[in-house]
Amino acid sequence: MKSIIKISLALFALFFFTNLSAQKLKFGHTNSQEIVEQMPEVKAAQETLKTEQKKIETHLAAMQGEYQGKVTEYLENEQLAPKSPEKWDALTKADKESEIKALEERITKYQSTAEQSLQTKQAELYQPIIDKVQKAIKDVAIEGEFIYIFDVNALLYFSETQSIDVTPMIKKKLGFTE
Repeated sequence: MKSIIKISLALFALFFFTNLSAQKLKFGHTNSQEIVEQMPEVKAAQETLKTEQKKIETHLAAMQGEYQGKVTEYLENEQLAPKSPEKWDALTKADKESEIKALEERITKYQSTAEQSLQTKQAELYQPIIDKVQKAIKDVAIEGEFIYIFDVNALLYFSETQSIDVTPMIKKKLGFTE
């Protein structure tokens, strides 16, 4: 009885591995970053980001101009003779120093907040593009019966002779005209 089970298992294993090796295992590769960069939507996203960045830079330049003006005013007052009637008293000097320090802190906070805002906006603009490319990759994988499609940016090595470059198929799926 044990020998019948062993023979049955051996025949099953032989059949299974023979059947598996008879099937062609298909592996594909692509460069998804390159595809994303070529998407027409990317140009619009980049223009939107440039516009946002220019607004931020304009506001930051105004803040820095105000800061520079206050520092210049402070330094000029410091150069005045001690008995000069325009020379600030200790209370006014402390108030001006406090204004300068507060403005420094506002500028630093604005820079940090602006950077985070740009990163959030970039993610918001690029996510639909990335999702569209990922869907096209998945569709190509399903239609072409690929076991895996690898992104070449995430691999240390792959054999180009044993993997199919599916980039043209993905671009076609996305409507690229090349």
